[in-house]
Amino acid sequence: MQRWKHVKWTEAGQLTALLGWPEAEQDSQAPETFFDGLRAEGRDHEAVMFLGQALPRFEVVRWAAHSVRDLSPPDTPRPDADALKSAFLWLQDPTEHRRRAAFEAATAADDMSPQRLCALAVFFSGGSLAPEALEPVLAPKETAGKFAAGAVLSAAARSPDRTQALDVAFKLGEAFASGTEPDLQ
Repeated sequence: MQRWKHVKWTEAGQLTALLGWPEAEQDSQAPETFFDGLRAEGRDHEAVMFLGQALPRFEVVRWAAHSVRDLSPPDTPRPDADALKSAFLWLQDPTEHRRRAAFEAATAADDMSPQRLCALAVFFSGGSLAPEALEPVLAPKETAGKFAAGAVLSAAARSPDRTQALDVAFKLGEAFASGTEPDLQ
């Protein structure tokens, strides 16, 4: 029985190919089974990257934004906080204007902040990367998931307990993947 109802992929190999991972015997497994294997082997970094590709783009941004918010200290610098706020504004109303505003907020944030990576996940989630007056340029389909996963990993690395932080993020990500609405404050 499929546990991850919001994941369109049917085999793990479809996702590992997007990540550029070598072919493996487990590629024919269901994504949730492959993910469980990564977790059981203690390969949390790879599990975050995998989940970042498994989730649909809207859900992956939602996962990253909520994880980063929950794992960030209250004294986040203003430009970083603004970048995360732009991601939440886009989640409330995913318009082109708000997608581009997230990019603007990301450019003002610290280069490696998890909040900046969240805002970039928004910008790369769909739509053209080129200025509006130019021919459309689309991002590769794996880009939003990579930025979102990077945001989660960065936020976890900055938390006092990386393992516990990743457990919180995994629980939230699996809720989004399974279609069960997590309790979001």
